[in-house]
Amino acid sequence: MRRVLILSAMAVLAACSPKAKTGAEDKYAGLEDEILAWHKQIQASDKACLSKSDGTGCQGFEVGCKGERELTAIDKAKGVTAKLVVAMSWEGWDAARSEYRTQSGFSEFTKVDGGWVRSPTGPVNLSTCVSA
Repeated sequence: MRRVLILSAMAVLAACSPKAKTGAEDKYAGLEDEILAWHKQIQASDKACLSKSDGTGCQGFEVGCKGERELTAIDKAKGVTAKLVVAMSWEGWDAARSEYRTQSGFSEFTKVDGGWVRSPTGPVNLSTCVSA
């Protein structure tokens, strides 16, 4: 029992220790916050999400895939340092059928000057995150 407690304590300390940032962590810094903002924007504006007065019009939000897109020379000239597509799915309330129905959205996130810009994009294959 004591060994388990010691190992647990060590795991907690390791998780709290500062880690050196890798290039990938820096490259995608702030992306998760932008995905969360997109999620909140869907909840605040999607017709299905607003259809139930108790705020449960949408549920089960999941990021299906994130796929890095190749930077072109034009992107690099504009100062773009990262570009990727994100697919998200959720269940939205269908009042006509009185049931939740699967919905999805696709956005391209572009990092320029340390900040992210989101724009809608066409559907992608969820197993490869490449344009369908």
